[in-house]
Amino acid sequence: MVRIFSRAINVLWKTLKSIITDHRIMRKKLFSEPLGKDEIFKKLREYSIDDADPLSGRLFTVAFETGLDELKNIAYEAFRAFMDKNMLDFTEFPSAIRMEKDIIDIAISLMNGDEHVVGTYTFGGTESVFLAVKAARDKFILDKGFITLPEIVMPVTAHPCYDKAAEYMGLRVKRVKVDTETYRADIDSVNEAVTENTALIVGSAPNWPFGTIDPIKELAEIALEKNIWLHVDACVGGFILPFMKKLGENIPDFDFKIEGVSSISLDPHKYAYSPIGSSVVLFRKEFYKMFSQYANLKWPGYPIVNPAVLSSRSEGPLAAAWAVLHFLGEKGYIELANKIIAARNKICSGLKETGYRVMGDPTVIVAFTSEKVNLFKLSDEMVKKGWYFLAQRGISEMGIPPSIHLTITPVHESIVDSMLKDLEECTSELQKIPPSDIEGVVESLGLIMSLITPGEMDISTLSKLLKEAEEYLEIYGPKLLEAFGLDKGLPREMALINQVFNSLPPNITELLVNYIVIQLFKRGV
Repeated sequence: MVRIFSRAINVLWKTLKSIITDHRIMRKKLFSEPLGKDEIFKKLREYSIDDADPLSGRLFTVAFETGLDELKNIAYEAFRAFMDKNMLDFTEFPSAIRMEKDIIDIAISLMNGDEHVVGTYTFGGTESVFLAVKAARDKFILDKGFITLPEIVMPVTAHPCYDKAAEYMGLRVKRVKVDTETYRADIDSVNEAVTENTALIVGSAPNWPFGTIDPIKELAEIALEKNIWLHVDACVGGFILPFMKKLGENIPDFDFKIEGVSSISLDPHKYAYSPIGSSVVLFRKEFYKMFSQYANLKWPGYPIVNPAVLSSRSEGPLAAAWAVLHFLGEKGYIELANKIIAARNKICSGLKETGYRVMGDPTVIVAFTSEKVNLFKLSDEMVKKGWYFLAQRGISEMGIPPSIHLTITPVHESIVDSMLKDLEECTSELQKIPPSDIEGVVESLGLIMSLITPGEMDISTLSKLLKEAEEYLEIYGPKLLEAFGLDKGLPREMALINQVFNSLPPNITELLVNYIVIQLFKRGV
């Protein structure tokens, strides 16, 4: 068999040649003497010197900021008051049950659930998705009456946490194309992908790359007809779309109003503005939640019942989420939603005036693309001006071009004019710069790699690939880190890295990304 990884690394290495330096890593030991408070916080400030400021309003990425100082203070105070209480034993700390019930009830109300809907508080959207996938898988296997390989069918825009859940729990994922005009799930493609082994269909409200809402009603019709679990990923939209709808936005139904929706995930730590570590998963029926929980009375210790994936969990994030929801109330959330709509509309207009194409029908996320501007370079140039965007690689074979993702939050309403002015300046400057030689080389590299790398890999091929990866990354890995500028930490400019990753086949890129991340956390930055 062709030595896939060795050929891939050699081609990549010849493209990005560099010199090996000393790669000895300094390891840290626990201090023999304790540090004082001033020393501790001095060091922490030094560690965070390169961090973006999540409260600044200059991040259009993963920071969900309101600009309300009082909200932050209330959340911090609630967090501190409950941080030492462990949700593992809710018999010792029944406040966990009381607060979780309130949060779940609010989520059920927003998602138009009835008296049969139940839910679980988790520490993030991925954990919520894991519980939904486990419930769908277990129900599927028990309904079948025998073990088989269950499948998840979902549009390519669905979050990678479903692939992650599938890897953990032994499912197969079938990603299907989206409509390249609307960037919503293509119903015919979903229907064609469904088989007798389909355990779960996924739709998003909205999806993360483009902020567009999948046709949940049509997906539910497929799910009902074929008796398949339908999960709606409203991690982004669950705590904002209902309020946008009240303000007159054209938001289609995506919740339990639709017969056929089995479960929904939604995150308070996004548009409910609670501190990070807060999500909810809802199940249409009580017994569906039974499939998601874990209980163990087989050992000689205390009875274990875990509603979520984690066992020990601080009550801090739970209390903070409860406090923020009650501090804002419906009136507060409607006011914040109004700010988002105003900021989004101004951003979309500004993007179009600057020559960019807005992708699909945005909600709280706006994605834009261009055939005239290198978007990876644009992202770097905006960082130099203090703005943080998310560059997205696209999928050329599905007709999805590279793009820039902007998460819109309430704080952006007051600074959007400044951002658009800087964007226009960066765009004008980049349009004057011809493509560099390395861009052409990287594009050719991607073509070569796609020819020598199989799209689908069986276990035997994957096993050989991983063995080659271990051998060749030992030799070439440090050189690649240097070529990317990662040997000394995180580079200021990410355009080359993004462009290389955009050009390489995903199987190769995922290996390289995993290697790079392991090295970053091993070496430090």
